Amino acid sequence: MNRSHKRYVRLMLACFAATLLPILALNLQLGSLTLGNSGKVRQASAWQQATHGVTYAPTLSDTGLFKTLRLHDRLPEINGVVFGSSTALGITVAAFPPPLKVYNFAQTGHGLMAAIGEAEWLMAHKDNIKYLVIPLDWSLGFIYQDGEPAPLDLAVAATQQQTATGAVPLLDRMRDALSYPRVASLFDILKKILRAPDNGTAFRQYFLQAVSDDYRCADGSWARDFDTIYRGTCTGFRFDGSATFANNEPVKDARPLILSAAVSSSKYVINLMRRQGEPNPAMLHHLAALARQTEGKNGKLLLFMPPLLPGMEAAFLQHPQLSATLTHTKDALRAWAARENIVILDAGQSERFGCSVPEFMDEHHAFPSCYNKVFTAFWSNHARAEGGNISWPRGGLY
Repeated sequence: MNRSHKRYVRLMLACFAATLLPILALNLQLGSLTLGNSGKVRQASAWQQATHGVTYAPTLSDTGLFKTLRLHDRLPEINGVVFGSSTALGITVAAFPPPLKVYNFAQTGHGLMAAIGEAEWLMAHKDNIKYLVIPLDWSLGFIYQDGEPAPLDLAVAATQQQTATGAVPLLDRMRDALSYPRVASLFDILKKILRAPDNGTAFRQYFLQAVSDDYRCADGSWARDFDTIYRGTCTGFRFDGSATFANNEPVKDARPLILSAAVSSSKYVINLMRRQGEPNPAMLHHLAALARQTEGKNGKLLLFMPPLLPGMEAAFLQHPQLSATLTHTKDALRAWAARENIVILDAGQSERFGCSVPEFMDEHHAFPSCYNKVFTAFWSNHARAEGGNISWPRGGLY
C-alpha cells in the first residue's frame, strides 16, 4: 500500500470515528436503558393503570407483553375487546356506546389468525367478555391466509415466558443503535437538548434517566415514556389501548399512493390475488363459532373491514382486472354473514363515512377521528343503543 492509499484509509477511519462512533456510543447508552428490559414494560403498565395516562413501553414494534398486562388489569371493568393489527389501533373507547366497555388489544403485525386464537382464549376463560370486535383486512391479506387458527394462551405467565429474553448480544445492540429510527431519534434528542433552558438537566433526562419525567400531552392527559425513542412526544398508547399516532404525519396527497397501490407488484394487489379473493373458510368457521359463543353470553361478535385511504378501494373496484376479485371477496363475506347472522361493518371506502385524506398516515392506517366517524354512522344508521341495550341489524355486510 503506497503512501497516498494509507492517507486515504486514515482519512476514512477518521471520518468514521468522527461521525458513526459518537452516534454508536450515544445510542448504545440509550439502548442500555431499555433494550431487552421487560421490567420497563411492567413498570409502564403499572404506571398507566395508576394514572390512566399515555405511555410508551419498549418497543412499539413488539407490544405483546405490554398489551397483555394492560388487558388483564382492565378485565374487571370491561366487557368487550378489540383485536387485530395496527390497522385497528385507531379505535378508541369513544367509538362504542353503552353498554359496551372495550379495551383495544390490537398489536402491530397481528393478523386474523392471531386475533381468532386470542378471542377464543378470552371466551373460554373470562365470563365477563361478551363483545368481540375483529377486523377483516383484505388489503393486508389477513382474510386470505392459509391454515387453521391455533389455540393461544393469554395468561400473563405464559406471555411473560414467551417474551422472556436474556442479555441482548452486543452485535444486535449495535445494529439497533445504528438503525434509522434510532439515529433519527438521536438527532431529535440532541436538538431538544440544545434548545432546552437547562442543557445539563435535559442531557440527564435522556441519557442517564431510564424513564422520562411525567409531562402533559396537548389534550391535557399525563404521559410518561419508558423508552428514549420518541420521548416527550406523547407517542404510545392511551388507557383504552388505542394508539396516539403522535409520531406519524398525515397523508397530504392521496393520488400517488393510490396509483402505486393498484399496480400489479404492490403488496395490496399481491395480497388480494393470493386466493383469488376467496376468504379462508377455516377462519370463517372459527368466527362463526365465536359469534355463537358471544350470543350465549348475551353479547355480539362485530366484524369490520378497516377504513382505507379515501379513493383507494374505489380505485380497486373500478380496476378492470382487480374489480372482479375484490367484488368476489365482498360477495362471499356478504353471503356468509347473512347465513350466519353476523354483522360486518364495511368501512373500506372510508369516504362514504366522511373520512378525509389527512385522517390517514398511509394507505391502510386510519387515525381515531376517521374511526369515530365510521362507528358513529354505524350506530346511527344500522344498530341502536338505547337505555343500555343494543338492537343489532340482521347479519350482512353494511
